[in-house]
Amino acid sequence: MSEVTLIGLGAMGSAIARTLMDRGCDLTVWNRSADKAAPLAEAGASLADSLSEAIEASPRVLVCIHGYATARALLDDPAITPLLTGRTLMQMSTGTPAEAREAEAWIHGHGGLYLDCSIMVYPPSIGTEGGQLLIAGAREAYDDCAGYIGLLGGDVRYLGATIGAAAALDMALVSRLVARTVAIVYGIHICESEGVPLEEYAGMFPEGDRAHHLARIIDSGDFDKDIQSTVGTSLEASSAIRALAVDLGINAEFPEFILGLYQRASAAGYLDRDSASLIEVFRGNA
Repeated sequence: MSEVTLIGLGAMGSAIARTLMDRGCDLTVWNRSADKAAPLAEAGASLADSLSEAIEASPRVLVCIHGYATARALLDDPAITPLLTGRTLMQMSTGTPAEAREAEAWIHGHGGLYLDCSIMVYPPSIGTEGGQLLIAGAREAYDDCAGYIGLLGGDVRYLGATIGAAAALDMALVSRLVARTVAIVYGIHICESEGVPLEEYAGMFPEGDRAHHLARIIDSGDFDKDIQSTVGTSLEASSAIRALAVDLGINAEFPEFILGLYQRASAAGYLDRDSASLIEVFRGNA
């Protein structure tokens, strides 16, 4: 039996998988598109042929796919739900406190333990001292997974048993991140309009700032290379912020504006491309 199973091998899931393996974790992986799992299998991960096989392989199951609804759709299967009994499942998707509460109740109803995890960094920071993760859930579940979670970043914050705490703090911080990406890309659009070299714009920010990555990707015109965060991830995040605003009955104009931009980028076919492709919306090409 493996120590951990990881479901979902997008940019973030793959970074998590490689970090766990590099630190000696016996890992089983599964992804709906098997081609994404092949490189990890070659590197030593156990590759499950089915979702049920993946869950049976480990007492701890990390789910890193887009959205709680997608995760629920995968797991809510008569062949899968009995396998959740006695296992700890950690959801690593962006969502709202309400979704976290619903997920916890559903997992508990099937005899499992549940943790809600918000990842506050981009994939390259996973496993580094700057890697920040917010965790909420029962202490028993956290203690069971803490040794593995600690491998993923130097700034792991356990927020206690209130399951919605990680999602709430996540949404508060992600609001800043998605707004920053939009602001940087719009700044690049301004520079393009007056012929200001993008390296000059990026040079106004300290080394390591996200502006350097976005300017480099936009300057190259290749939105499928060196992806840090996709339009899909940003779309999911801004949608979750809007849902949270509606749940709380607070002003929703800001997330609705951001969400509209990413919806246009998604409709233009950029869902799986780097969020730098938002520039095409401002250019009028989306």
